[in-house]
Amino acid sequence: GGLVYRYENEAGYVKSGAAGPFGDALRLFLASNISYQKIVETEDPEYRMFVPESHSKQKNSKLSAPDWIDEDKVRKGENRSQKRKGKHKKGKLAPVKDVTAVDELEVFTDCRKNQECKYKALIFTMDSLKSRVDESKMGGASGEMTIRFSLQQGLSFLGIEAIVFRSDKEFEAHASKMHEYSLIFLDPWTWAARGWVLKPFLRDHTKKIFLLDFFGSDGHKNLNDLVPLSHHLTAYPVNPTNTFLGYFIEQKEDKPLSLKKMDRGVVWGKDSKYYHNRKDMLLKMASKCEIVSTAPESALPKHPNITSIGHLKPEDWIELLETSKFLVGLGDPLVGPSAIDAISSGAMYINPTFKTPKLAYYKSQHPFAKTSVPESVCDFNIEGSSSELLACIDRALKSKLSPRVPKELMLPSYMKRLREILS
Repeated sequence: GGLVYRYENEAGYVKSGAAGPFGDALRLFLASNISYQKIVETEDPEYRMFVPESHSKQKNSKLSAPDWIDEDKVRKGENRSQKRKGKHKKGKLAPVKDVTAVDELEVFTDCRKNQECKYKALIFTMDSLKSRVDESKMGGASGEMTIRFSLQQGLSFLGIEAIVFRSDKEFEAHASKMHEYSLIFLDPWTWAARGWVLKPFLRDHTKKIFLLDFFGSDGHKNLNDLVPLSHHLTAYPVNPTNTFLGYFIEQKEDKPLSLKKMDRGVVWGKDSKYYHNRKDMLLKMASKCEIVSTAPESALPKHPNITSIGHLKPEDWIELLETSKFLVGLGDPLVGPSAIDAISSGAMYINPTFKTPKLAYYKSQHPFAKTSVPESVCDFNIEGSSSELLACIDRALKSKLSPRVPKELMLPSYMKRLREILS
């Protein structure tokens, strides 16, 4: 008959739904690799909200509980999960016991949709400032926002509501309420008061502080004894002293091309400063094919094959990459999401390498792209002759690449890392 199920793990993550044959529900349960504690049957009135309309005629009929559920305990309420709708638990998060497996079939539910979040997390970063958000809408940097947006979504899948502050004033107005948050996410700037010391109201909460540190770093001497370097969460796995969090792309690993590719390349970088001393490089690229850029026209050399198309909306940026053969880096900005956007759009990413690593660990503009999806990346020495660059362009123009999303940036892998960090 129809079975309605709801199960919850120790971190408060909830799955619910309905299945016809009991075997389907049992198979989903066993596939999860997470230790779920509470299972309740349809008869429990607390969970009749999960019975779909198609099963409403059956809601008063008796369904036998599986023999691994103690029916007496169900009747007494001992197997029943507490109602927490609209409420947040204070204190520590329960540990997540099993984070070893990646379940690619796992269904994630946003706790905010039904007001079922059990915990609160605080987020205050420079990219959450209202001025930075407004700048990003006009073409400003947005890589850090990609990391934050994924974190907010990922936390909601774990039953944690993220509260984002938009200014120092708003953050400090909540100084007396830090105990209400199970987790606090800051960045390499927002943790500090004047004199680069930890803000006084954070001193009793250091164990639950994490820093969203996009590039990674060796921290600050006034903070490292309080917040370990392993609590610095990076966009990509480059700095070995920090922890890779990253972000996720809501896309299948292999997506068929829907748009025709043109013999065209795209230059990565919308800020004029990235184009300084790159005139010769751009002209040599233009001798091979059409080149487009989102930088101002004043930053580009004059050539019939070079075009400035200005700031694009995210969906237009992806369409540009889907219809182009390659994206080429100029050396900066380091490790932004654009390189992965290109690879996931079926375009080759042409990756500048450096003789002397930047920020101690970056031997190329995007080392993660090269190690994760090597068939879609071509390295060239940006400090050498143009021969390697032109060879990469020739390879890209001849290529027929499938769109690929790095496994590490797919939702199941992201959630595995987030659970490991929180455990």
